[in-house]
Amino acid sequence: MTSIPPSPPPGVPQQEPQWRGAAPPPQRDGRSVSFFVAIFLGLLLLVSGGLNLLLLLLSLGSVASGGLPGIDTDVAGYDVVRVGGDKNAESRVLRIPILGAIAETQSPLLGGSGGTVTEVRRALRYAAANDDIDGIWLAIDSPGGGVTDSDEIHRLLKQFKADHPTVRILASFGDVAASGGYYVACAADRIVARRSTITGSIGVIMSAWNVAEAAKKLGVEEIAIKSDHTPYKDILSMTRPMSSSEKSMLTSIVDELYMQFVDVVDEGRPNLDRDRVMQLANGAIYSAGQALENGLIDEIGDPSTFEAWFADLGPVEFVEHRRRPTLRDMLFGAEAKGPKDLSEAAAQLMASATGPRFLYFWQGAR
Repeated sequence: MTSIPPSPPPGVPQQEPQWRGAAPPPQRDGRSVSFFVAIFLGLLLLVSGGLNLLLLLLSLGSVASGGLPGIDTDVAGYDVVRVGGDKNAESRVLRIPILGAIAETQSPLLGGSGGTVTEVRRALRYAAANDDIDGIWLAIDSPGGGVTDSDEIHRLLKQFKADHPTVRILASFGDVAASGGYYVACAADRIVARRSTITGSIGVIMSAWNVAEAAKKLGVEEIAIKSDHTPYKDILSMTRPMSSSEKSMLTSIVDELYMQFVDVVDEGRPNLDRDRVMQLANGAIYSAGQALENGLIDEIGDPSTFEAWFADLGPVEFVEHRRRPTLRDMLFGAEAKGPKDLSEAAAQLMASATGPRFLYFWQGAR
């Protein structure tokens, strides 16, 4: 029922209702927030579908078409790229960079790098499968790394030499080729350093922090449950002092690994007798001039010197076995080869998730 407005008092004119002649209330267009959310999700789905299609096309193109024009393709995700020399030469020298801390990473995805050992192993497999590879050039710029990783690369190189005795191996040093970096080089037929190279640091190290005194002052106590049959199970605990027997145990292992290093240098440097190797293997670092004087390297030179050593093979093409950039690399600017940042890799080496490790590593290069 519609209400009738009351009549005004005598002498007061009738007033028009306020709503008459005013602008009508705003009308909604019927588009709720959910409408705009749906539009956003649709665009997001469209972009995602486009990226997935691009990834599929890149993957199929990499595998099926053989990579970029003018570049040899070895396996899916890898190319053999010319880096110097005569492109029409029948002989090739495979350059294998060993950069940064020598360490393996987690299991790689298809086409991804798994670390230094994986990259060297893959490159040597390529060399073994191609008869036109007449030389290996190890371009080393590394402070070393894990004992096992360094030894595995040395073993792979020695095995390759045994299986391919006519293929010569040169090790060239960059800024640093210390400890494990030098260990690896001892498998080469010749070692050439830049005049600014730092090398040496022949020895083994194992580092761990001990905060027992600080923990005691702060009232922090580690509770380690172990059997009476395994008193050494919590060896290298950070929150208690190391016993003399534990230190002796670890020192004996370090000494054994040290002698393994000495054996490698003694075998790889026939110009040095064992006593001289023992004198040099004191953990000291050497300049290129000192290393040459002490017989740890054969020559000081530059890249042209490295290339000239292969000159008697005739015209030579220098190539590298490189991982092809993935979609992730192109989108986020990652490098194709992807060696870890030195400081990050060193930190993982010195105190990884599995605890301290025995290392052929020069800590001063971090």
